[in-house]
Amino acid sequence: MPRRLISTDLDGTIVFNGSIPLRDREAMARWRAAGNLLVINTGRSVSALEHVVVPMGLEFDNAILYTGAVVVDENIRVRRSTALPPGVVEDILDFVEGAPGVTVFTTGLDEDLLIYDTIGSGSELLTLFRPATRRDLDGREVIGVPMRFTDSEMASRTETYLRRCWAGQAVGFRNQDFIDVVPASASKGEGLRHLVASLSESPAQDPASDLGDDSSASGVAEPPVEPIETWSIGDSWNDISMHQAADHSYALPWSPPEVVEQCDGTVSSLADLIDSLMGRPTA
Repeated sequence: MPRRLISTDLDGTIVFNGSIPLRDREAMARWRAAGNLLVINTGRSVSALEHVVVPMGLEFDNAILYTGAVVVDENIRVRRSTALPPGVVEDILDFVEGAPGVTVFTTGLDEDLLIYDTIGSGSELLTLFRPATRRDLDGREVIGVPMRFTDSEMASRTETYLRRCWAGQAVGFRNQDFIDVVPASASKGEGLRHLVASLSESPAQDPASDLGDDSSASGVAEPPVEPIETWSIGDSWNDISMHQAADHSYALPWSPPEVVEQCDGTVSSLADLIDSLMGRPTA
């Protein structure tokens, strides 16, 4: 029987007003206690993940962060990461310079910065991002560039510019009023595929027991690879690749139609999805 894994988005899926509902937290704990895998799959950075999960004591098996550019373990230790190519951040800042209704952030493994702001960011965002200038980017590895827009036309122009000038090097994913710019190889779906593949690999042979004979010659068979069956749950456009990578996919009732179309169905909450999979009555 395959192991079961849920890949869940955070904001707008299980995080509302900076908190996770108790019913979702209890359901996630039941899911893991039954031997299933729970994976967080989000555009958030390391520090932004810690900001929500640490105070709530939320436990998980892995997290896919920065829209797929980074994978961490249950202790939020980085297992794989990909940075943006040099020049991307500076070019984006040049493109939006002088435009109203735009905020440009940068996210890294060590710290998240607010570089440009013509919206007027509130205090909640400033607890996650330190106000900074371009000079603070010198020598700093940047994983992602979240951009917030209040002007949809400017958001579309920025998406077009990214596709034209940084194709194959960087990509932007829409998430409500944000565009998250990450390395071109990254996506929530690619992060999920890579993680599942790594979890499905056979354990490496112990070098101390390697006498130069292969397993067939010694008569010792390698343990079979245990398959993993996956479910995804997420509410926005940047979740589409995750839904496409999962065996079973679910949107939320408030998801855009384009997201719902990519899914097997909708559920009212992560708790409802978990209850249905574990044979419990849903709310």
